Amino acid sequence: MGHKAVETTHNIDSTFSPRTANERTVQWWSKKFRKGDKSLEDEEHSRRPPEVDNDLLRAIIEAHPLTTTQEVAKELNIDHSTVV
Repeated sequence: MGHKAVETTHNIDSTFSPRTANERTVQWWSKKFRKGDKSLEDEEHSRRPPEVDNDLLRAIIEAHPLTTTQEVAKELNIDHSTVV
């Protein structure tokens, strides 16, 4: 494919619709394909999803409604994607 992720992302978005592709996702798939893995199946995840105290999460958000998800993740010492 030889294209950089930015160009590939742009090409995908131009072909389908804006914001169809995410540059980080394009980078991840490109890396996977370069390694020779042509499978489009999801990989199994061996780790348990992190447990979040929803009451604590709710309290943080209610106390500071403008807090970003990154700030909440840092405060709870969990991954940002878990907060999202």
